[in-house]
Amino acid sequence: MKKILLIASIMISAIAGAVAQKPSVKVALDSTYVIIGMPTTIHLEATVPEGQDIKFPDIKGKGGVVAYDDSLRFLLELGNEMPKIDTLRASGGVMTLKTDVEVFAFDSATLFIPPFEFVTAGDTLTTNSLALRVVVPFDSIEVDPAKFADIKTVIDPEFVLMDYIWWILLPLIIILLIVASYFGYGYYQKHKTEKLVEVKEVEKLPAHVIAMNALEALAGKKLWQSGQDKQYQTELTDILRQYIEDRFRVNAMEKTSDEILDELYELAEQQKSSLKNLRQVLELADLVKFAKYKPLPDENQLSFMNAKMFVEQTKFIQK
Repeated sequence: MKKILLIASIMISAIAGAVAQKPSVKVALDSTYVIIGMPTTIHLEATVPEGQDIKFPDIKGKGGVVAYDDSLRFLLELGNEMPKIDTLRASGGVMTLKTDVEVFAFDSATLFIPPFEFVTAGDTLTTNSLALRVVVPFDSIEVDPAKFADIKTVIDPEFVLMDYIWWILLPLIIILLIVASYFGYGYYQKHKTEKLVEVKEVEKLPAHVIAMNALEALAGKKLWQSGQDKQYQTELTDILRQYIEDRFRVNAMEKTSDEILDELYELAEQQKSSLKNLRQVLELADLVKFAKYKPLPDENQLSFMNAKMFVEQTKFIQK
């Protein structure tokens, strides 16, 4: 009886191990919405037994990612060369391979992205399909001519005393100020002392300290947690814009997101990750403010963390 139980236990363990090591693949998008001409990222992932080869989809060979809108065929262009595949080994004799593909869409549409195919051990594994909505940031404005009225003739306004009240009060205020100044100066001359007052100029805090304090204050407001996503994104980007003005002498408050990134092109040589973090914050904020995009909690949190990382990584960079 014990031998039977032992054999059964060994068989169950072998079956469980085989199931646990069965290859699997999956795909995900950064967001289901993207502004036309802006990048989005497709995340491809495969889990296979350690030592087993797997072939990722040939996206580069096709020139991009194929998508459809009804019967129309679209090609999402690649925003970067196919990056290397990262390999993570885990316990249980399995390993996970990941890669990220940046793509661009240049037509507004609701796109269907077919499943991706992976090949391993002579077998083809397919992912789920994806949906991506490409939107234009500004809607066109239509004018209804019926709402216009004819130009009215010029009429003289009615006399209103309050319109001239300052002409009466201003001379009285000036006289009162002259009298008060006369007696005030006399009082000062009578009670003045020779005591010297030392005035210390308040030192202005560094730009990165001001920005970090502002970010912590913003986090304490819990705006996006209470549904105020647009207010949260506006205040977050205003903090970064003010920091960029103070730190790099760039008029960021008056520039668009793309103009700011162009001004900071030198960071691409010193801190590529810093510029990438800033791009993510500005692009998500533009989506929320102009495309009425509803960000996920993780996206709001990611923007906050990327904003802090941008300030921290650039506080000593000389432009």
